[in-house]
Amino acid sequence: RVEICDDPSSTRITAMLELPGVKSEDIRLQVGTNDKLRVSGERRRKISPDQGADVKYPLQEIRYGKYERVIDLPQGTMMSTISASIDDGLLLI
Repeated sequence: RVEICDDPSSTRITAMLELPGVKSEDIRLQVGTNDKLRVSGERRRKISPDQGADVKYPLQEIRYGKYERVIDLPQGTMMSTISASIDDGLLLI
């Protein structure tokens, strides 16, 4: 999920994405043409080393695997000023 904040009293636009359980090294940010920012990566299952191949999951609501989100940026965005940080499962751009 994503939340975008455009404060008219500031020159900044902030995007916050929920990425619980995702390490920073598993996140990619790409600034594309046409004022688009692509956030992609992979959420990996944390498997215990002693888990066997026959382990079953009777309930599985957490999604794993690759993800991608494209955010439209306002026209004229200075791409060189984009920064990002991740803390407590929230990616702040």
